[in-house]
Amino acid sequence: MLSLYTEFRATPAGQDIGIDNFVRLPLKLIHELIRLGGERDKRIANIGSVSVARLTGIILSIAQSFSKQKTTAPDIDAFLPFPLEDDNGFMVETREIYKKLISARKLPLYVIAELNKVINPSR
Repeated sequence: MLSLYTEFRATPAGQDIGIDNFVRLPLKLIHELIRLGGERDKRIANIGSVSVARLTGIILSIAQSFSKQKTTAPDIDAFLPFPLEDDNGFMVETREIYKKLISARKLPLYVIAELNKVINPSR
C-alpha cells in the first residue's frame, strides 16, 4: 500500500492529497490517476528529447550521405526514450465519446463536420 501511495503522490493530481484522504479514494480512481501520470511523464520525456532525436537524425543522414549506398532517413521514433503513440488511450476514448454523441444527434451539424476530422483523420 505504501508503494501505491508513493506512486500516487508522484502524479500531479496526488501531490495535494494526504494519506487520510488517499485511503478513502476508490481503487479504480487511484489506478487511473497513476496511469495518466505515467503517460504524462512519457510525453514530457519525449518532448524533451525531440530536438536531440532530430539532431541525431540529421547527423546520421549526413554521415550516410558520404557512403556509396542509398539509405533512408532514420526514424526519429528510434531515438526517443518512449515510442510515439499516434492513437493513445485518451484519443481512442475521446473518439468513442464523439461517436456516441454523433449517433445520439446531440450535436449541431457544423460541430459534427469538424469532429469528423478528428474521428477520421485519414480522410
